[in-house]
Amino acid sequence: VRRRGIGVSPLGCGDRGGTGWLDITAQKRIEQQAVRSETTNRIISYFATSLLQQNTEEEILWDLAKNCVSRLGFVDCVIYLINPERTLLLQKAAFGPKSPIGHELLNPIAIPIGKGIVGCVAATGRYEVVSDTRRDDRYIVDDIERLSEIAVPIISNGQVLGVIDSEHPERGFFTQHHLEILASIANLCANKLVRVRAEIELHSLNQSLERRIAQRT
Repeated sequence: VRRRGIGVSPLGCGDRGGTGWLDITAQKRIEQQAVRSETTNRIISYFATSLLQQNTEEEILWDLAKNCVSRLGFVDCVIYLINPERTLLLQKAAFGPKSPIGHELLNPIAIPIGKGIVGCVAATGRYEVVSDTRRDDRYIVDDIERLSEIAVPIISNGQVLGVIDSEHPERGFFTQHHLEILASIANLCANKLVRVRAEIELHSLNQSLERRIAQRT
């Protein structure tokens, strides 16, 4: 009588069984990647479409924080812009405890360029993913202390315009997937900010020209 069970299969059957498990694992990994890809595309598509309706820096940044980054399942997000003198990072919009009501920031802070994790990202133009803030001396506590942080620069033509920053109470929370999404969002945000600023500058120049013409006539 031949019985099926662990340890009674001929040599090589165990290997085929192992391969089967690997196939299942690989299939699950592929499915998870597909879900992540779909989520990424959906969020990026939403933000790209939503940007068409935003006409000011304030509208862009609040839409980014409240309606885009919030879809990633984060508990916190703060959007910084560099001041005109390029000496400070100013908090401009937020999602989570930093903005409990509407488009209002709770106790906004300014961070010098080069200081803290966010300040280093602004200075170098390189992203930072910190899995344990207790081990990073650069970490600056804002509202409450959290264990993970991710900071991605908003860059246009090699110049840093601002930083998207998020923290989480769990150690090692942020992943490569989060980084890729934020990098894509930051790129869309940078392009829109540049266009809005160019339109404001053009409008200002036109108004100045009109005033000069009016003074001559």
